[in-house]
Amino acid sequence: MDTVTPRAFDNQYFKNLQGGMGLLSSDQLLFTDPRSRPTVDAWARSGAAFDRAFVTAITKLGRVGVKTDASQGNIRHNCAAFN
Repeated sequence: MDTVTPRAFDNQYFKNLQGGMGLLSSDQLLFTDPRSRPTVDAWARSGAAFDRAFVTAITKLGRVGVKTDASQGNIRHNCAAFN
């Protein structure tokens, strides 16, 4: 969703929102809505802050509904295929 650095994982997406270059209107709303604009501004200003927030979020997401026992369903050894 970033036409400036499409092959990099960086905070350019948020800089684009500040410049009115959000590709989707729903994305651009993140900047125009006063509730989320401070977050957009913070992540546009600091790639390190964005990186830290991403690590925190992806770690939490990885813990949602983690199956720990085969009785809970299929636990794949290879994510691309059923066992």
